[in-house]
Amino acid sequence: MELSRYTCFGVGGPAEFFAAPKDTKELNAALHDRPIGSQVTILGGGSNVLVNDAGIRGLVILTTELKEVSRQDGGKIKCMAGALSITVSNFAAEHGLAGLEFLSGIPGTIGGAICGNAGAYGGAMSDIVESIEVMDYTGGITVIPAAELGFAYRTASIPKDTVIISATLNLTPGDKTEIKNKMQTYREQRLQKQPVGVRTCGSLFKNPLNDSAGRLIEAAGWKGREINGAAMSEKHANFLVNLGTANAADLESLANAVHADVLSKFGVDLDWEIKRI
Repeated sequence: MELSRYTCFGVGGPAEFFAAPKDTKELNAALHDRPIGSQVTILGGGSNVLVNDAGIRGLVILTTELKEVSRQDGGKIKCMAGALSITVSNFAAEHGLAGLEFLSGIPGTIGGAICGNAGAYGGAMSDIVESIEVMDYTGGITVIPAAELGFAYRTASIPKDTVIISATLNLTPGDKTEIKNKMQTYREQRLQKQPVGVRTCGSLFKNPLNDSAGRLIEAAGWKGREINGAAMSEKHANFLVNLGTANAADLESLANAVHADVLSKFGVDLDWEIKRI
């Protein structure tokens, strides 16, 4: 199975083994049936990842079929890990629940948002996650409270050899119209500042303390530059874009060149936000 069809960059070689489970039973079966000792890679929705041209050894799990979302007691929502962020934020808005507005313009799945502690406009997943359910590679399911997830800037500590299967989000009742208006404002701001309608996976590098990766990249002269079909966006310098002809090696080569130049000119060692697989 060629993974390029499942990634936002549109690149990536084949998966040795591939599964797109529709429920936890199918997920358990995929984990159980894989060759003993083979690695497991969670692709999620294919955003925030750069998959190597050679592909991925072991089992690759696409979680986007695990997408059920439901209202719980009080201001809580339970969603499967493969539910898209925009779907969950829209669901919350329709039920008059505030707290997920920041997520409405962030691509990817809830599972990926939790792993990377996605955030914007002063909000983050760490503010709203009450607990998650994970399945280990033997099929055992465990509930983990948010306090044990080690949330920090763009990261969380998910137990090794587990797959997130669902999350319970604790939101706040609010006015439906105000919630939707805030979401619309955030989306408009993103349209103005970030590239849309192109093959990109969001921010390439994490923002260093008290600075902006985009500012440093632009100051180094890389904004809008293109090499072999890979480019740093003209709209936002910290967005790596596939113009349509780049492969994964081209994208990584450009990113590495940007990283090295920023380090040389400003002494800042930028940390990748996109996960390289």
